[in-house]
Amino acid sequence: MYDLMLKGGRVFDAAQGIAGKRMDVAVSGGIIAKVAPDIAESAARVLDVSGKIVAPGLIDLHCHVYEGVNQTGVDPDLVGVRSGVTTVVDGGSAGFANFGGFPAHVAPKAKTRVLCFVHIARNGLSTMPEIGGRGDIDVEETVKVVRANKPLVQGVKVRAIGPAVPSLGVEMVKLALQAASQGGVRLMVHIGDLYIREGPTLTQQLLPLLRKGDILTHTFTGNLGRIVDAKDNVLPELFAAQERGVTLDTAMGRFNFSFEVARRALDQGVKPKTLATDITVPGRLNTVHSMTEMMTRFLALGSTVADVIAMATANPAAALGMEATLGSLAPGRVADITVLNEVSGKWRLRDTVGSSLTSDKALAPASTVRAGEVIMPDWGPHPWGWLPEQA
Repeated sequence: MYDLMLKGGRVFDAAQGIAGKRMDVAVSGGIIAKVAPDIAESAARVLDVSGKIVAPGLIDLHCHVYEGVNQTGVDPDLVGVRSGVTTVVDGGSAGFANFGGFPAHVAPKAKTRVLCFVHIARNGLSTMPEIGGRGDIDVEETVKVVRANKPLVQGVKVRAIGPAVPSLGVEMVKLALQAASQGGVRLMVHIGDLYIREGPTLTQQLLPLLRKGDILTHTFTGNLGRIVDAKDNVLPELFAAQERGVTLDTAMGRFNFSFEVARRALDQGVKPKTLATDITVPGRLNTVHSMTEMMTRFLALGSTVADVIAMATANPAAALGMEATLGSLAPGRVADITVLNEVSGKWRLRDTVGSSLTSDKALAPASTVRAGEVIMPDWGPHPWGWLPEQA
């Protein structure tokens, strides 16, 4: 007898080449035991998920969950298991000087798996702008924190923006890359500058520095430092980075997602690997709302259900170098499973620059399984629940 059985769902598992096949998923001891059509054996608990999507646990590659330390840090379980997400990756909320709260308080308390990037700025995002000059960066201390906190720490983060751009320039990215290299981890670089309205930006200079496996986040930002030039042509350095194996992530957040940039980039051959939220307390309330609403935005842009699930499961697992343990429903894996409702209608999705698109389908969390435990979702970020606004 199994502990748990999910019966009759439409399974999507890009890592195993499964796209919408009706199958059952059996769980024993917190581990996926079997995935097959019409499993005959009994289970102590059976969830009827007929007609629903069953996918590997969603992975949010960029969010901010330093709750109780940073003002905008959100409860990791609110945006994690109670939102259909089983793994959250904090995108540099803390630097070396204040990282200790993650291993001591945040990660141990959460049912959601919490992973982190350490900001190259000493205090992370506790104060913003976080880098005012060279004195705010200490490569050696950052490396110490990275090495001492693996596998909780998966990388180093830098925001290649702000008032230090005129004085430090691309040197801030080089210092972050040095810390990532010495720490044996990947680098995540934020583009899209809110602090300047004109003058030089760093995106074109930093792209050639990024290595295979590094992550460019906010790929579809509409702010200065975006991936398109003044004539809306994608930068050649961006295509070179894509070919080199840099992960193009499309975290939205409060300020960094433009449908216009997305359409032009997609039309010209940009292939983002991952979608993420960059969610914070105000971001959940006002802009990005949820991982499933982010997935729905890509449905509005023309992606298929299989595409968006891959961008939220197998692809971020690979971006973390954790494809052997995350992002699949393969038997023997920890039973991290997301069950989604696919709802037909006419839904309006908004970006962060005032534009909108409509979609005839939307995704919303139905239930989450984290290490074999069934967790039901929160009410949702909108007054009416999880679904986007009706068009």
